Amino acid sequence: MSTSHPTQDFPRYDVVVIGAGYAGMMAALRLGRDQPALRVALVNSSDRFLERVRLQESIVAPVAPRIASISGFLAATDIEFIHGNVTSLDADRRRVHLETGAAGYAIAFDQAIYALGSAIDLADIPGASEYAYRLDAGDGPRSAAALRTRLESLVGQPIRVVTVGGAETGIEVAGEIKTAWPQAEVTMISRSRCGSSRGSRVEKAVRAALVDLGIMLVDDEIVTEVGCCEVVTGSGRRFGYDICVWSGGLRAAPAAREAGVATDPKGRVLVDPNLRSISHPHILAVGDAAHPIAPTGAPYRLSAFTALVSGAYAADAILAQQAGRRLPPLGFSTFGQGIAIGRGGVGFFSYPDDNQALFIVKGRTARHIRNFFVWLVSHVLKVERKAPGFFFWPGRRRVSWQRANEALRESQAAQELRTA
Repeated sequence: MSTSHPTQDFPRYDVVVIGAGYAGMMAALRLGRDQPALRVALVNSSDRFLERVRLQESIVAPVAPRIASISGFLAATDIEFIHGNVTSLDADRRRVHLETGAAGYAIAFDQAIYALGSAIDLADIPGASEYAYRLDAGDGPRSAAALRTRLESLVGQPIRVVTVGGAETGIEVAGEIKTAWPQAEVTMISRSRCGSSRGSRVEKAVRAALVDLGIMLVDDEIVTEVGCCEVVTGSGRRFGYDICVWSGGLRAAPAAREAGVATDPKGRVLVDPNLRSISHPHILAVGDAAHPIAPTGAPYRLSAFTALVSGAYAADAILAQQAGRRLPPLGFSTFGQGIAIGRGGVGFFSYPDDNQALFIVKGRTARHIRNFFVWLVSHVLKVERKAPGFFFWPGRRRVSWQRANEALRESQAAQELRTA
């Protein structure tokens, strides 16, 4: 493995993986099992691998990375790591334009795996980008690190914290803050019922744990404006705060949409049953950047597990094409989930369709389950590096081509109606 620098020779690769999150890293590593090896480049804006599922932990204390350096991690592989910012994607001419420092250059590809992920969507909320903290990596003024610094500066003082978002990330954020800063008055605002996304039993357990910590839950309210010291909801309610943390709503990176690739309203690439763009089949999309238009067995939601599965599948699809084979449509089953709530949590089985099944585990045991799943994600990548093709998942053949093709026809018919 070597690290590329700007050149004028316009290098070309068999596959360029754009983005080195969970999905992009898995895809790049898995492509290494082809013999003879494909020429693969992995492009990322940072040499640091981001464990997004651990960002809420960094609110309390710095989190030691399990993969400290992408270039170091790939040193024993044939993957070429390119440390640079993607400035644009030329989908038709099959080029990625990059910037490293003050230098700009381009690389070409035969096929690309688009894995630029997603970020908190604040575009339509006045004041949110200016005043609300969010779980962003790095040292930005509203990043997770900046939030930790702000909280530490208020130790021992009575503070009001408002968190926006009632899904898993918002739950974990509120729990981490209230546990580490028990003097804080924490209010959690959700557009639906907090914790309701995994069924009534999980909802009841999650809400009970949050209430036990002393967190106030505000359900069925949509925040429409963030001021310097209060948030305003659609019903006109106002909640004063010293710190506001935004954990709701994600939007994919804009590069694909700006390149003319077919996307949904959130900027995610519309992909077929093999994760290929419906408008540019030489581009595959994975993780948070993809929106499959065919069924995938379990629901395709934004998660580290879905990222690993889709990244592995996209690599397999390219290798199968090279070998003249056709893969079954993307399919998978989920097996379980853990949600950290302070020092405890809620854990449950979710096989096969991401709905709570069997029994629920609570307290510290659930926290340990959640931490195990988080560790497992990075461990899987480490094993995949040593043995490309190792990673497997349940439910790989859940979706038939008949079901997938029916979904494709329905999608095409709906598109024709919209454009008629």
